[in-house]
Amino acid sequence: MPIGLGQGLVRLLQFSGVLSAENPTKHQLSHWETVVKDYFTPKAIMKFTLWKDNQRNEAKPFEIGVPILPRFFLVTTQSGVKSMTLSLDGARERLLSQHHAVVECVAAVWTYRYTNGYTVTLRGPLTVHVLLIPHPNTAPSQTSTYSLKFDHLQFDANLHEKFIALDSVMGHRQSESPKTPRVRTAPTPSPNGTVMHRMDDERIWEEPRVMIDHASIPGEPVNAFGIPQATMRCLEVRIVRLHISLG
Repeated sequence: MPIGLGQGLVRLLQFSGVLSAENPTKHQLSHWETVVKDYFTPKAIMKFTLWKDNQRNEAKPFEIGVPILPRFFLVTTQSGVKSMTLSLDGARERLLSQHHAVVECVAAVWTYRYTNGYTVTLRGPLTVHVLLIPHPNTAPSQTSTYSLKFDHLQFDANLHEKFIALDSVMGHRQSESPKTPRVRTAPTPSPNGTVMHRMDDERIWEEPRVMIDHASIPGEPVNAFGIPQATMRCLEVRIVRLHISLG
């Protein structure tokens, strides 16, 4: 069963579907341990690079191994993330060997939707190496079965953007009617003889607006790098601990 004809991309979209599902078990470590086991090889690495305030001055690169990945997803969920999705417009898949393909997307979008109404998108190039892993046969007569797993996932978040749902903006709303411009009865001639139409506003018509008295919005759920502070702290502490234990 060779890959490289879109199977790796389909597997990545299946992973996105798991991340986007909203269910209570996402708040349990065992849920994410199962997800990581199903989608990643035992020695897989996820590389994650974040930039502070969307400036190319300070970056936070992380290398997250399988021992840390379930905790990474759990802490992110516990920080108010109700769903995550991967958008892979323009992604391409190519074959490196019979059992190894790579999926590349130069403009991937990793979207986080929060319970307080915020949506945060991380944008940048994504590269995923997908391996074809055979299952051990329980009997010689059985047909060989395989699964597709990620061995290396790299996402460089060059830009993060924050949006908030209108319903999350609290305050007394008051509709304002669109203003009608004044119509002058006669145009004003210019010194060179041409006719000029003068208006008090540059726009002929103004869009109706909604005024919100004493408006308030929820606090931003992410830090300057675009992820929850608890998630970053989890990565920093656990990666340091892992390096100490390996050293």
